[in-house]
Amino acid sequence: MSPRSRRVLFGVVAAAVVAAAAAMSAGVFSGGDDSPDGAPTVDTVQVTRSTITAATVVDGEIGFGRPSAVTSKATGTLTWLAPVGSTVKRGQPLLRADNNPVVLLYGGLPFYRVLADGAEGPDVAQLEKNLTALKYTGFEADKTFSASTAAAVKRWQRDLGLPITGTVAPTDVIVAPGPLRVATHTARLGAPAAGDVLTAGPTTRVVTAQVPATAPDLVKKGVKATVTLPDGTPAEATVVGVVAPAEGAPGQTPAEQGQPKVTVELDLTAATEPEPGPVSVRFVTAEHANVLVVPIQALLAVGERGYGVEVRDGTTSRIVPVQTGLFAGGKVEISGDGIAEGVTVGVAQ
Repeated sequence: MSPRSRRVLFGVVAAAVVAAAAAMSAGVFSGGDDSPDGAPTVDTVQVTRSTITAATVVDGEIGFGRPSAVTSKATGTLTWLAPVGSTVKRGQPLLRADNNPVVLLYGGLPFYRVLADGAEGPDVAQLEKNLTALKYTGFEADKTFSASTAAAVKRWQRDLGLPITGTVAPTDVIVAPGPLRVATHTARLGAPAAGDVLTAGPTTRVVTAQVPATAPDLVKKGVKATVTLPDGTPAEATVVGVVAPAEGAPGQTPAEQGQPKVTVELDLTAATEPEPGPVSVRFVTAEHANVLVVPIQALLAVGERGYGVEVRDGTTSRIVPVQTGLFAGGKVEISGDGIAEGVTVGVAQ
């Protein structure tokens, strides 16, 4: 089934209920028995109290987050790049310049100056935090680059095969918030090592899905969803970004151009992450708890725009007007005078 055919448009369910109600009404007012003209049989059910949930299900694709350019400040010639598809973690090289590794450190502040004995600031704190995580200790992890920090840097440089200077320059490292998965190479070996050399993105699995433009509440950050993985396992997810298709994108109809692309980040609890592939994404659009519920076939058309149900009490019955709430899963939320849990109502079969 294509993504387009799987999309659920709001209002369609309500229209279907009206049709069902009309059919039910015909059956009830004809007496509820099978007849030669094909009138439906009327059965009974009890009004129940439960939670009713409406959801939209769309097709999606599991993969990785959108990559962005990785910029190197290294001097010299580009002699090696981390392979496409590989994951680079803290302390590992993303590239080599003149065969010297330029390694990844975690943080949010790009290095912009040479850090040496006596330097102070948040960039020093960031460096010392990374050194500690890499098991280089013997200094106080604060905002001051001390002689002890320089000694730890020398041990780190020795292990990497770098010139042992005891200082760290912007040409030596690349900073990112966490591990990177290499997506593409944008520079060729032999080119200058400075500049955009590759693209990379987060290692977290994400799902992209086309959500109908008629469901704007779904295209907001923080909206929860459930993803059914290729093996049938459910995984909780959260919308973390929305990407609208480019105007006039090739192959898109005007209607499709108005349908934003939602990026859903998986909140995985499994021991292993799922492989890329097709998935289904279920968005909860509304949920009403502790309400009275009946099958939609119990609704009758009453008046021009109203609804009712046939309440049965032994051998007697009466039509009771009701107010409808949420429609979902073949059921409808109702309320009205005399409507309570356990009340018996007629249902068209």
